[in-house]
Amino acid sequence: MTVPLGYNKLCELEDFRDAELRNVIREVFSFEIDALGPDFPTGFEYRKYWEVAMAVRTLRDFGVLHEQAEILGVGAGTEMTLFWLTNVVRRVFATDLYLEPGEWERTASAAMLFEPERFAPVRWNPRRLVVQHMNALDLRYEDESFNGVFSSSSIEHFGTHADVRRCLEEIVRVLRPGGVATLSTEYRLDGPSPGLEGTLMFDTEELLLALDRLPWSLVSPLETNLSTATAASEVSFAEAAEDVVNERARWRTYPHLVLREGEFVWTSIHLGLQKQA
Repeated sequence: MTVPLGYNKLCELEDFRDAELRNVIREVFSFEIDALGPDFPTGFEYRKYWEVAMAVRTLRDFGVLHEQAEILGVGAGTEMTLFWLTNVVRRVFATDLYLEPGEWERTASAAMLFEPERFAPVRWNPRRLVVQHMNALDLRYEDESFNGVFSSSSIEHFGTHADVRRCLEEIVRVLRPGGVATLSTEYRLDGPSPGLEGTLMFDTEELLLALDRLPWSLVSPLETNLSTATAASEVSFAEAAEDVVNERARWRTYPHLVLREGEFVWTSIHLGLQKQA
């Protein structure tokens, strides 16, 4: 019997064989099919594809993707999620520190503010995208403004655990009752807290503490087991960093799901949360 894929879980190699998630990856990253072949994402299992697809799947399955919906991206950079969503909702708001990207120039370029089409290799509706320079710890929107909020691989770079908590308080504040938030971040499989310099890596206890006593709940049970095949796919963070520095279009090694740097081993975790109605 096939077990349905959960919404609150670690990124696993087997997820890329799940028909539903696989279809979402192929839809959002349709441009990759021509580049990487008709079996994509087979052979190119990458946790960013997984994070984006898990966000889209969660927002869709819990009913917040419709023609009147407004969706917010926090620390959204130039993610494909933004562009894909413009095809299915009324308006998408992209927020990030676009005017001061620093080391994140590659993924949060200021050009996104005035020429977002440079970053959109997919069909999208430019009339539905609003791009704003904004700090995730101070979202300048009224309470209960959005049907859905997503943040993929961003909150770990916001500073301390207290800063992450502040961001989550802001996210739940701007969500409408019944609205859905999806979060992907780094999950620490080995090594001490807090993680690498400039990057928080969470364990289960730290995640639950960050989410605690806020008016939302997980949309499915939290699963933190990692398959043997996924654990065995570990790749070197130093190799990945070299690929970025050399601006390689693809990683040298796939699957690209579990990373190691010294005593640290980590992967992605996705969380889906629904605000109390």
